[in-house]
Amino acid sequence: MPHPQRPSRLPFIAATASVVVVAGVLLAAIPNTATAVESPIAAPTATPTTSAPVETPAPAVPTATPAPTVPTATPKPTATPKPTPSTISVTYAGDSLTAMDGSWMRQLNDKTLTNIGGTAIGGATVPRILTNVSARDADVLVVMAGTNDIRYARSSTTITQNIGKVVHKVGARHVVIAAIAPSNVTKYGKKHIDRRKQGEILNRDLQNYALTNGYLFVDPWAADRQLNGGWPSNRTIDGTHPTVAMSKKVSVRMQQAIHIAVEGAKG
Repeated sequence: MPHPQRPSRLPFIAATASVVVVAGVLLAAIPNTATAVESPIAAPTATPTTSAPVETPAPAVPTATPAPTVPTATPKPTATPKPTPSTISVTYAGDSLTAMDGSWMRQLNDKTLTNIGGTAIGGATVPRILTNVSARDADVLVVMAGTNDIRYARSSTTITQNIGKVVHKVGARHVVIAAIAPSNVTKYGKKHIDRRKQGEILNRDLQNYALTNGYLFVDPWAADRQLNGGWPSNRTIDGTHPTVAMSKKVSVRMQQAIHIAVEGAKG
């Protein structure tokens, strides 16, 4: 008995192969389409323009820490020094009352006064003194003159006028007009001139002259002059000239007058 025939696989293989071929043809014919959605490609980012390089600041130099200051000691207040008094330059114009040994001028003993010299002539009248004086750069001029003019019976007006010429010729900044000394001579010469009385008259007119012209008048003999205008016997050597001791007292009084002439003018 014949065996039953197995169905052949060839047709199936052939069919399968055909399908594969057809599928391959179809695949070849279909465009290559992406099966997945592609991410969009981002546009290239523009490269930023490079700016000028910024200068890197230099590192700060560290500041040294200041050393602590030492406190300054407060100075002790010093005493204000007393100003040294300036000296007063003095010149003079006179007769024997100024020229004699031990006169008031020669006994000046004040360190603030400087005697720069002057004119003093024994027996001289004011006109003779005027002839011999010269200009002086002096703070004070002391005039003690007129005693000998009385001997020649010259009036007070004439004497004061001549004294004014002496003052202007010397040209000192301040002027002291001094009274003449007392006198015990009441009958001088042939004219019997009363020098005591005439001396009192002259002193009065000298004071008026000084006040009128802005000068200082001083009578350094006043404390020792007697009421009648004469000398005490122990103050004079001859009835006209003073003793050295008397001149010393006059010197002190004249020093005071000189200071007053300068200081008073400042006020």
